[in-house]
Amino acid sequence: MTIKKIKYHRVYEDVIEQIENLILEGNLAPGDVLPTERELAQAFGISRGTLREAFRILEREGLIETRPGGGRFLNKNLNEAEDKKRIMENIERATIIELLEAREIFETGIVELAAERATDQDIREIEIAFEKWGKIDRDSDDPVNPDQAFHLSIAKATHNVVLVNLIDLHIDLLQKTLVKTVEIPGRKDEVYKEHYNIMQAIKEKNPLKAKEALLHHLHQVKQNILLNRVESNG
Repeated sequence: MTIKKIKYHRVYEDVIEQIENLILEGNLAPGDVLPTERELAQAFGISRGTLREAFRILEREGLIETRPGGGRFLNKNLNEAEDKKRIMENIERATIIELLEAREIFETGIVELAAERATDQDIREIEIAFEKWGKIDRDSDDPVNPDQAFHLSIAKATHNVVLVNLIDLHIDLLQKTLVKTVEIPGRKDEVYKEHYNIMQAIKEKNPLKAKEALLHHLHQVKQNILLNRVESNG
């Protein structure tokens, strides 16, 4: 049985992928008990708290079952590709919603600080990133596309390396959020306006206005995700 260490980002996806591989390799069958939390957390290289979050989603999807005093058991096989796709989409959506909730906390502070500290050069960098936003290529191999560059430029305007790293750490999920919403008819224009309002508030050195503009943007993104007004991209 081979288990690889998991990177911090996309943890839920990595966990289910490895459990799926254990099933496909014949190491787990319906009714089998899973290794203990301690064993799996150590093997995956993640905290037990993070592992429990992954189990919570897997249980909700009916893949595993927790029996009081008896551990966790594999509840069913993943025999159909459609089942795998649906589960992965649900996990990805749940992860994005959690990111949006976190962004309401940490990114509001980022835009407020950017509005207070941004230099003329910082603002120019934000404007350049914004001007490129309309050229987003969802199939690009560029690790930092215009949407990501826009968020990073604002973080850099805080002149706080920890806040820049927070945005950089979640770049992958920021891109997934964009892909899941930008194809909604009219949504790209809405996001353009929402980003414009955030940028203008920073240019005006107005922290409160910047915070309100960001919260409005995140609320709109969350509503589009929750209402399932998106085309699944697998």
